[in-house]
Amino acid sequence: MNTVIRIFLFFFAVSFVHAQETQIWNTYQAKQEQGVSSTNLRMDLIEKAPINAYDFLFYVKIKYKVTKESDFPVGNKLKKLYRIKDAIYDKMQSVADESYYVGSFMYDGSRFEYYYVKDASDIERHIDKLFRNKFRGEKYEVFVKSDPAWDLYINFLYPNDEIKNFMSNRDTVIQLKNAGDDVVKPRKIEHYATFSTINEMNLFADAVQKLSYTIAYKKKVKNDKFPHEVKFYRDNSVTLENTMKFTTELINLAKEMNGNYDGWETFVVKKAE
Repeated sequence: MNTVIRIFLFFFAVSFVHAQETQIWNTYQAKQEQGVSSTNLRMDLIEKAPINAYDFLFYVKIKYKVTKESDFPVGNKLKKLYRIKDAIYDKMQSVADESYYVGSFMYDGSRFEYYYVKDASDIERHIDKLFRNKFRGEKYEVFVKSDPAWDLYINFLYPNDEIKNFMSNRDTVIQLKNAGDDVVKPRKIEHYATFSTINEMNLFADAVQKLSYTIAYKKKVKNDKFPHEVKFYRDNSVTLENTMKFTTELINLAKEMNGNYDGWETFVVKKAE
């Protein structure tokens, strides 16, 4: 029996439940001027950011050594950074109940742990005590700044459309491989796109047909902004390189028609025994 795996852009399956709400987390890396950065962030908060009254950004900067072999800490140092992260989180839960841990950022020898809080007073004292008692010798700094618009979360931590597309494809290709898929083998891949008007949908359908796609249907759907959906398909492999190629092309094409590319689905093709 074929296993169907569907990817919708901007959906991320790495989640856990805390404090009676589902938290969705994901990680991405990006090339910077002096190496590579790594960002781990809570994705679901983008739907409600900025959150009223959580006006202060509280963050801790922890230093680590960069080597020629890696932009990031490895081995015991990485494990210790994770222990520090967990200890800061536990401390924040006890001294700043009304807080949101939104993510971390590692780059060029520094790791930053970011929180939005209602009241930042006295938190620094507790973090200083934590480092004195448990992590003496670690180089760190504590910062507080006003950020009622959640600018750091929205415009710095949260990925742009290109990175979100990469993350979606990366996670789905990993799912396929974990299911035993032979990702280099071409198979039918079905795609979805939605538009505000019938004319824009038809223009898009004509354009993808010129790219050797076949139209499966055009129909009206329950979507206030994009009520006209087109489904189309073509054979492709599902390597990360190839999925990035066809999704980037379709995203850009849908944008040209003022529409939205909604993702793709396929079935698992098992490797030959």
